[in-house]
Amino acid sequence: MDAPSFRMLLDFDGTLVEPNVAILLVEEFCANGREVAHEVDELLHTGRITLREAWSRQVALLDGRRLDEMAAWAVAHTPFRAGARELVELLRHHRVPTTVVSGGLDFYITPILRHAGIELPVLSDTVSNGHGGLLTLSHPFGHPTCRLCGICKARVAFPISPSPLRTAFAGDGSTDRYAAEVADLVFARRRLKLYCDKAQIPYFPFEDFYPVIEQVTKWLDGSEPLPPPRRLGVASSACPISNGITPVA
Repeated sequence: MDAPSFRMLLDFDGTLVEPNVAILLVEEFCANGREVAHEVDELLHTGRITLREAWSRQVALLDGRRLDEMAAWAVAHTPFRAGARELVELLRHHRVPTTVVSGGLDFYITPILRHAGIELPVLSDTVSNGHGGLLTLSHPFGHPTCRLCGICKARVAFPISPSPLRTAFAGDGSTDRYAAEVADLVFARRRLKLYCDKAQIPYFPFEDFYPVIEQVTKWLDGSEPLPPPRRLGVASSACPISNGITPVA
């Protein structure tokens, strides 16, 4: 089997799984959770607060003494997007390096994947339990100076040099835009698709993962070549990595 020519990065909430699990947890386990979750989501996706600010607001409402209960609830109430397991298996079979890259939290992502029998590295924000059930939010994969996002997906998606591997990214949210701005290959749905149209970023649309499987299979079996390199980065981006890239000719 030939070595793969690309690596795959998969967003979690709203992409690999259908719902935004963080919002579900706030709705289920917080007083007035549905109202609060909707308010925070609206503020985030209209650009009035950053992802870090959104998470700080939400995590402050969760009781750390109930982490195990919340994780078990998330496992029981989180359906995977149709075709997700098949895509992961295809990538595993062809030895395509694959990583879950999420702005969500480790305490529910890891159990959900484990319960589904999916073993993938996960890059995400983390929480630890403090005094009286107060949760401490950490951003181990954040940008050293930028505070827009908890995890810097652009930093993760930035093409690896001098590795010949191209980077493919699949996401759904407006906060996935920074990864899409610097990835070689983009699979987009929902808000990310709208942003790619606006920013003129080439992408492959999907709702379930079967079109992704079909496209990836063509690259893997050689029936279709990878698209040529595009001009990476967006000069007007708020992301310091994206707006600082010297575009590919």
